[in-house]
Amino acid sequence: MNNYNKFVKEELGTKPIIALCYDFDKTLTPTDMQAQGYIQAVYGEDINKFWKESNEMAYNNNMDQNLAYMLKMLEESRGKEIFTKNKLMEYGRSIKYYKGVQEWFDNINHIADENGIVVEHYEYRQD
Repeated sequence: MNNYNKFVKEELGTKPIIALCYDFDKTLTPTDMQAQGYIQAVYGEDINKFWKESNEMAYNNNMDQNLAYMLKMLEESRGKEIFTKNKLMEYGRSIKYYKGVQEWFDNINHIADENGIVVEHYEYRQD
């Protein structure tokens, strides 16, 4: 057992662990996160056209839809937007969440802590 696992085990003790998984788009936010600024910046305002073309690319090339839209975002950004981790993080900071999402994590963690439970939050990815 490495030191990290030993520390986590000692820290958690015998508390039960509950994992909560979120798929993010339309779960924590009312729209696709990519359509809250990034697509408009590199493609224009016709978000439906972007998704139609992206989905067609996926279908026509037997691609995963997630990889297809990421490739389309990259291709469309050439010459318009610098496609970097920092730029994506900047767009991520402007995502509009459902009312109450910001407080959800602290609230659920507090309730779990009061009841001797550890909650782990995960983003679900269909890989």
